[in-house]
Amino acid sequence: MEKIETGIMVSKSVEEIFAFLSKRESHLNFIPRMVSLTQTSQGDFAQIGGTSEGVLNYFGIKIPVKYEIIENEPNQKLAMNGWMGPVTFKDGYVLSKQNDGTEVKFWLELNLSGWTRIFASFTGLVGKVHAWETLRNLKRELGG
Repeated sequence: MEKIETGIMVSKSVEEIFAFLSKRESHLNFIPRMVSLTQTSQGDFAQIGGTSEGVLNYFGIKIPVKYEIIENEPNQKLAMNGWMGPVTFKDGYVLSKQNDGTEVKFWLELNLSGWTRIFASFTGLVGKVHAWETLRNLKRELGG
């Protein structure tokens, strides 16, 4: 699948935004439909190789999701691999300092396998909606 990318401007510093993204608790408040998230590795939540497990609630259906941090460039980038059953994905955030705050770019790559390929025509739309909701919620949580 092609990479989905979208961005927003936030009136906070890159340091404030990266600190927010680096905390497990923050993700519970801005990832769409995330109802639980537990860190499953030792150390900092956002360290490379750090893992966590969560649950997403889609229309009353609870879907387990696993994450592994694959990139952490302080105050610049945070990225992860994810697994939701037969669906795998990579996503991340790229921060860029601007005169009036910080540009936050979110990117997402969804990969379907097995029977989930029958939904291939919908994954682009689902990915775009998820990206939009993620950034909308992030901006709301950051207050800017």
